[in-house]
Amino acid sequence: MLEGLANYGENGNFMFLPDDPVMGRVEKMSRRGIGLLLSDGTFDFSVSTPHRSRATLIKKVAHGRLSATIDGAIQLTLKIYRAEGVNIPETLRKEAEEAISILNTRAV
Repeated sequence: MLEGLANYGENGNFMFLPDDPVMGRVEKMSRRGIGLLLSDGTFDFSVSTPHRSRATLIKKVAHGRLSATIDGAIQLTLKIYRAEGVNIPETLRKEAEEAISILNTRAV
């Protein structure tokens, strides 16, 4: 347990400065989570576990994936960047047709 000064700036940054900084006292770490600053100045941080997809991949397509979800649905996810310089509507159509043909050849 460390004691020190915590500072939350208007720019959204949070900084903790221990009262007695000593190199190697604690192991360096980086974690995702939720920081909660209460009105009395108390600060609490809870580590979040990463959310992992529980869907089953059926087929990878050029710009996404066709998956079976745990609730029994079929999901097609596509992501195309404008900077790719492709015809986005045509690319969406082609990849959706590819997904349809995959579903027609498999018992899903």
